[in-house]
Amino acid sequence: MRTRTLLAVAAPVALAPFLLTGGVWWALRPVEPAWHDSAVADATETVDRIEARFGYDHLYRAADYAHTAAQEPGVAVLTVTGETHWQTGVTLVLRVAGHGQGVNSNGVVVEGDVEVCFRLRLGPERDSRDDDIDCPAGTPLPIRPDPSLSGVDERLKHALAAAGPDEAPVRAAVDGLGLDPAVHREVATAGGTVGVALRAAQYDCLLARVGAKGAETWRPSHTQLAPGELPCTAGTALGSQFGRHPH
Repeated sequence: MRTRTLLAVAAPVALAPFLLTGGVWWALRPVEPAWHDSAVADATETVDRIEARFGYDHLYRAADYAHTAAQEPGVAVLTVTGETHWQTGVTLVLRVAGHGQGVNSNGVVVEGDVEVCFRLRLGPERDSRDDDIDCPAGTPLPIRPDPSLSGVDERLKHALAAAGPDEAPVRAAVDGLGLDPAVHREVATAGGTVGVALRAAQYDCLLARVGAKGAETWRPSHTQLAPGELPCTAGTALGSQFGRHPH
């Protein structure tokens, strides 16, 4: 009888540290915010858009994959390995900001942001993706955002119309637009016509020319600006392809 009594007293005492540790772990355990799943879904949609862009732009080089992914708002490229899609294959790890909302334990609608990481394996034989992985440590790759020519078309046309078909005033008019220094610009003259090319990115190109018809502007289509097709140059602005769209 005495032995049973001692066991009855000793057992709770022996278990106390474990019970205490378990209670502390439960209290301090990481709890996903109410908006977590919704934010992951939002981040997943962003990566879907990035992958669609990869296909639309016919990318295959590691540097181009990384650069394109980093242009999407809220996306950081953490790592990139490999060289090309069809040879080594390319693997990217992206950290994406997702915004979501949910209902907390009090029934109140709450919202917030969550950083979600994705691993994209591109080639060499097939593509695959791992969603919501543990984010690796380290800082994102320093990829500069592309400048933009959004809203420049009418400003350029108005400035060139005032400049006339003279290269020096045209150059001054282009400089007066206050464009991002990263925008590549070319000005050339042929047969009394001045051609202008502004390029912010592979598919962000604005061409113009000033001649007997006054000032004209044109944006080549996405297809026309694909690698190996029309270059975004002053020569194209002066050439017979200016203003023509693919059939």
